[in-house]
Amino acid sequence: LRFEAPADSCIDFGRRVNMRVALSCFAACAVASADQGSPVQKVIELLGSLSAKIVAEGDAEGRQYDKFVEWCEDNAKELQHELANAAAEVESLEASIEQANSGIETSESRISELSASIAEDEQELEKATELRTEERKEWAKTDKSLAETIDTLGRAISTLKRTMQGGFMQLDRVAVSKLVSSLSTLVDGAVFATRDTQRVKAFLQAQQHDSESLSNEGLQTIVSVLEDMLAKAEDQRSSATKAETEAKFNYEMVKASLTQRGEQQNKELSDSKKALAAHKESLATAEGDLATAKKDQAADAASLQSLQVDCMQTATDHEASVQGRNEELKALAAAKKIIEEKTGGADTRANGFLLQIDTNTEDDAQSVVGVVQMLRSLGRKQNSMQISLLASKASSAAAAGAGKDVFAKVKGLIEGMIQKLLDEAQKEAAEKAFCDKEMAETEEKKAEHEEDLDSLHGKIDKAEASITTLTNDIATLEAELGEIATSQKEMDANRQEEHKDYEAAKTDYEQGIEGVQMAIKVLKDYYGQAFLQQPEVGTHSAAGGSAGGIIGLLEVAESDFSKLLAEVEADEKAAQTEYDQQTKANKVAKAEKETSLKYKTKELKETEKELEELKSDRDGEQSELDAVLDYYSGIKKRCIAKPEPYEERKRRREQEIEGLKEALEVLENETAFLSVKTVKRHI
Repeated sequence: LRFEAPADSCIDFGRRVNMRVALSCFAACAVASADQGSPVQKVIELLGSLSAKIVAEGDAEGRQYDKFVEWCEDNAKELQHELANAAAEVESLEASIEQANSGIETSESRISELSASIAEDEQELEKATELRTEERKEWAKTDKSLAETIDTLGRAISTLKRTMQGGFMQLDRVAVSKLVSSLSTLVDGAVFATRDTQRVKAFLQAQQHDSESLSNEGLQTIVSVLEDMLAKAEDQRSSATKAETEAKFNYEMVKASLTQRGEQQNKELSDSKKALAAHKESLATAEGDLATAKKDQAADAASLQSLQVDCMQTATDHEASVQGRNEELKALAAAKKIIEEKTGGADTRANGFLLQIDTNTEDDAQSVVGVVQMLRSLGRKQNSMQISLLASKASSAAAAGAGKDVFAKVKGLIEGMIQKLLDEAQKEAAEKAFCDKEMAETEEKKAEHEEDLDSLHGKIDKAEASITTLTNDIATLEAELGEIATSQKEMDANRQEEHKDYEAAKTDYEQGIEGVQMAIKVLKDYYGQAFLQQPEVGTHSAAGGSAGGIIGLLEVAESDFSKLLAEVEADEKAAQTEYDQQTKANKVAKAEKETSLKYKTKELKETEKELEELKSDRDGEQSELDAVLDYYSGIKKRCIAKPEPYEERKRRREQEIEGLKEALEVLENETAFLSVKTVKRHI
């Protein structure tokens, strides 16, 4: 059996079938190459080549698996980071939803309370207005009646006084008729005491039966009764007017209070409705964002699970591949060891031969010179000092000896250089992998620290802005509290001064009224007796007419004093009510501002504490970033600051190795001519 195919084809074919077929194929290849050497030796070489190829494939697969593992770790880390962020976002949104629901409940409750309170105040104002209208009508009716009564009494008194002053003891019938008619209507009104009305009725009855004459004493008595009735009517009218003034003032106070409270409640109701709308809008937004966040969270969780399954499956497949490759290498090594240990003697006897070395020095030198020229050409082409030095060493070896020893020495030099280049390539590849990994990780750390620093700077700026705002708010609240205290102090002083003035005015008016009443009583007592005892002629007589005018003026003064006293009392009551309302408002405002000041001061302290922590975190983060930057600077100098890029060095080295392999192949071909020409076989 003879194979024309090259040995590598045998290797590939054998690996595709199984180990037993592979060994058979190696033996066949060895027999087919019997003219080139011992078949057993060729099998050993083929086993070594196959093992090397399997190892190379394992290395390549290992590098690919390392990259895949790194990819799995990076993606898993990123997905876990996204899941953590999603969980935090979900928690934050759920808290926002809870806060919005609480705000909605609070706003709706407050709206209900305000609506009920506003409706109640409106009903109260409506009832107060209806009552005030009825009171006003009743007072107007009473005031009109009293005004007519006062007018009637005044005219009656004037008529009777003119009669007495004129000395007429008889009344004009027409005047009497009018007087009787007016007083009858007045008496029928029954607004005076029974005793007074009885006396007037007696006078009227007397005039109806006998209107011809009336004694001066009788007229004086009737005038006194009428004047007393007039005073009572004026008192009643003054009291009614005072009561009307107080009722009007009280109504205006109630109306102002309800109106002011209604305006405040309507404003608060409007604010509560706006707050309710804002809470509902926040709720809708948060619910939408929560649904999206949960959807994204579920997608990330599914992606992470799928990634873990894929990566675990690939890891399992790789482990199985490594195990199979190790078993294959173990089998090849065992086969090679058995062949080497068990077939040495048999192979020597079956394939013994004599080496006949061609001592043609000229041909050997010529062959080595060709290799040296190839090496020098390769050194110049690649601009490699190592290759040029190798060419010089090969030339020296050729000059020092000849034959197979020369070829072996030069071959050893070339193989040594190839191994050196392979070692350098492996070392540089490892350095490249290290640099790529360290650069990527360092840049990632650098980006993370810079992102954290940016976030901390933003939080610090926000905290500082909050501190500035809170400081300004606290200063404003303290100033407003100071203004409220100052205003209340001024109000207290003004109220005390006003009340003091009121007490003085009240005392003066009461004393004035008392004095006027006493004077009127004295004058009426005196002039009432004087009217009865006045002589017809002769000596001094009481000035009844002048006294009547004085009494009238005193009565006017009494009425004025009474009105002024009522006005002062009404003003005092209004001022006290206004003071009480403003004091209450100041207390409410003070309580609100003190509460706001308390919480803002607390918030300021918490924010200042948070700012200190943020600055500490920023300093720590900056220190870590500085360390990363220092390391990054060093790794860049190591990995980037190269005179020649890694890819270019790799390409050049591969070309050098390829050239050396070609030179080695030339030497191997030349060595074949020095092999045994005749093979003796023993049967």
